[in-house]
Amino acid sequence: MPSVSRRPARVFAMQLLYAMEITGEAPGYCLPGVLESNPISDDMRKFGMKLVDGVLERKEEFRNTFLEIIPDWSPERLSSIDKIILQIAMTEILIADTPIKVILSEAVQIANKYSDEDSPSFVNGVLQGFAKVKNAL
Repeated sequence: MPSVSRRPARVFAMQLLYAMEITGEAPGYCLPGVLESNPISDDMRKFGMKLVDGVLERKEEFRNTFLEIIPDWSPERLSSIDKIILQIAMTEILIADTPIKVILSEAVQIANKYSDEDSPSFVNGVLQGFAKVKNAL
């Protein structure tokens, strides 16, 4: 049986976290608008929410991780989209049974579509460093 891509869930999580960052509102406030603009299946929504919850629980940990992996690059300099893509992938590395190569590939492809031209290689490098720090590679 072919596996089902979780990309819709990752994109949903990115959109929800971005909406929360822009508005300063809680997930429940932003969720209806995100779902209206990008309807997804219940399974994808559930996995996406698991990623969102994981990111929210680990925000400070991820900030410290960014400082460790990219010491010459302050977290404030990260674009919102890149930071969110990284946080989602880092969460998935920590909580999901998805192969690391798949997580990294998905994050790079999402960065390629939603961020600027330098983002895919930046995202890949940071996630490679994170995976090594967490002994996931």
